[in-house]
Amino acid sequence: MGGYLEHVRTQSDEQVLQKSSNNSLPAVTWAERMTPLEDRVSKLLSSIPSDTLDEGLSLDGLRRLLSGKWRGNCHPGELGTALRKLGFVRIRYWSKTEEGFQAKWYRSKKQ
Repeated sequence: MGGYLEHVRTQSDEQVLQKSSNNSLPAVTWAERMTPLEDRVSKLLSSIPSDTLDEGLSLDGLRRLLSGKWRGNCHPGELGTALRKLGFVRIRYWSKTEEGFQAKWYRSKKQ
């Protein structure tokens, strides 16, 4: 009986250790989450080709590329504010496309 109880205790200890190691995020992930959004957006935009930037960027597409606390992605309002700080402007197209309303973000012509 003693061998069985030791076996159960050992398994329990292993499960607790395994569970605690699965819950902790790597330091790299935490460092990314703690970096200001404006810095993360700037880094992301520098990796996007210039031709793609000239075509305009969808807020939803960018939001999905950035991690955050709001449903796992970056909050759209905070992303819009960060884009404005980086010199981007939003242009809305109400009926120029067959899909209907679209809004894209472009680099400001002032830069």
